[in-house]
Order: sequence, then structure tokens, then C-alpha cells
Amino acid sequence: MRITLILPFPVTKPVGGARIVYEYANRFSDHGHQVVILHALKRPFKKMKSPLWWKRLIFTLRGAARPSWFPLHAQVDARIVDEIADPFVPDADIIFSTWWQMTYAIAKLSPSKGTPINLVQDFENWGGQEQLVLASYRLPVKHAAISAWLVKLVETESGLPVQLLPNAIDTTSFTIQQPITERPAASVLALYSEENRKGTAYIAGALSKLKENIPALQFTFFGVYPRPTSLPAWVNYFQKPTHLSALYNQHAIFLSASLGEGWALPPAEAMACGCAVICTDIGGHADYAVDQETACLIPTQNSAAIILAVSHLIQKNEMRFKIAKKGHQFLLENYSWDHSVTRALDWFTSFENE
Repeated sequence: MRITLILPFPVTKPVGGARIVYEYANRFSDHGHQVVILHALKRPFKKMKSPLWWKRLIFTLRGAARPSWFPLHAQVDARIVDEIADPFVPDADIIFSTWWQMTYAIAKLSPSKGTPINLVQDFENWGGQEQLVLASYRLPVKHAAISAWLVKLVETESGLPVQLLPNAIDTTSFTIQQPITERPAASVLALYSEENRKGTAYIAGALSKLKENIPALQFTFFGVYPRPTSLPAWVNYFQKPTHLSALYNQHAIFLSASLGEGWALPPAEAMACGCAVICTDIGGHADYAVDQETACLIPTQNSAAIILAVSHLIQKNEMRFKIAKKGHQFLLENYSWDHSVTRALDWFTSFENE
């Protein structure tokens, strides 16, 4: 099968949605399929700040077609193209895009470019173009979504069935190395982001009180940014850690205060590595976070709830162990890449009978 995967721009730093696309590319290729990844320089409804020739030159010189931060397999053909239009897109059986703007592009392609599929990774309405986002769900392409809440959203808007293609975790990489019961109880890890919707401000607002209540607290952030100057000196920080699994394994608790996610990767990775997860009660956590079973759920935008939940899990060893063990087992049983890739390929094959 010839499969083309579309990304809306060259991805020069770790981004969860792009990582999922690159994982699919590697694994489709491992199954013997011919895979091409196209990174577009121009996309519908997006004004360009720089001339197209300049963007092409800069990204080509940087070698941005093949991400430095992800081990893309050699047999995967990765390219930078001006735009997603017939002259730049190879013939294929499947053309698979992410990001709502690209749905408008693949809907206009010739049939020879493949059956168009829009993979909805989030409700991408934060650019002030919500009506265009919703309208993209009604375009004449096949739609898939990564989580149950997104499936419901797109089905409600489109009136058509939507395929669930759940995100997955590489359970050979993200696994338990340090026994759950041997980790320091007061060790807490969280993702640092400057995006408001990630809720980092609410974690930051809880830090001083947590340290006051629990002097032994070992709190660590990781992220793509340089260490923020606003962080207290006692807070650890790792920029672009290369061994995330080892970092998860050094901590007993993982904390996510996100206000919105499609299907959040870091809490799931942490869960697979044996962390007891505390996360907000949102759709992007709901597929794997069952309160007091596989995770501890808290309301959004609430530093007080963070303080209470973190303090509780640090003090209650048996509860922390139970949540960590159940979360780990649930991830292994339900969110392996073998399961997700097989589900996707079976769906693609079913198009031959239509």
C-alpha cells in the first residue's frame, strides 16, 4: 500500500502530534508499505510572514524534512513541499493528514493521490477560526480521531461515522525500570509549557505551598524551553531530555494540569513507566484516566486541588502504589502501537470494498 502522511509544517522541535505521525510512518513502513511524509510550507487560511522561496531555503539548509529529535526510519521518504496540491503530492492509495487546515487541501486533490483521511488530534480552535475548524469536519473526506471525546465531537458536527484511531505508547521504550515501591514518595514530575492551555501556571501557583507542607518535596519540570527564570531554585528542570523513560522512572508521581488536550501523551507515557498520575478531568485524559483507579482526577484551573491531590498521594503509599500499578497495566493492555497500527491498516484495507 502507498501511504502519504501530511504535516502542516516542518517540525523542528518535539511536538506530540508530529511524534504520532512519525511513529505511524515508521510502523507502516515496517509492515512493508511505501510511506512518504510531506511537510508543507504553505497551508490554507494561513498568511505567510516570509516569502516561500526563503522558507524553502531555510528549512532545506536545516535538513528539516527529517526531524533531528525523532529516529525516522531510513526507508521513509520525508520531503518538504511548497504546498499540498497535485504537483507536489505523489500518487498513493491513502493520503492521511493532521491539522484542520490541511483537510481543505487534501479535499481538493485528484483521486490518484489516494483516499483522503483527516486525523483529528484535537479541537484546534485556538487560532480564532472555530467555524472553519468545524466546517472542516463536514468536508468530503474520511475522518478519524484519536480519542472518544473527539470522535463524538466530529460525529455530532458531520453527521457521519468517525473512526477511532487511538494514540499509542511505545511500551518497549516506556516501561517500568525502577520498581514503583522503591521511588521517593515525594518525587513529582510535570511538563513545563508556555501555552496557557497546558495549565503550567496552576502548577507554579501550588509549588511554594507544597514545599511548605512537604519539605522533602522533589519537584521536576521538563520541557522544550530554556529553564524559566521564574522557577524557584529548588525546582529541577530538564530541557529537551533525551531519555524521557528514565526521567519518568525517577519519579513516583506525574502531574498534568492541562485545560485541554486531544489525547495527552506525557501522562500516558508516565503511566506506562509506573508513575501515579494526577491529571485534570478533561476529555484528553478520559480514555485512560479513571479516578482513583488508574489516576487521580482534579478540576482544571485549581492550584488548591493540585496541592491537595499531590499531598494526599505522597502521604498515602498504598493508594499511590495502587494507582501506579493499575495505570501501568491499563496502558499495556489497551494502548500498544501494534494495536493502533493494525486498527488503522485494517480500516484502510476496508476502503477497497467500497
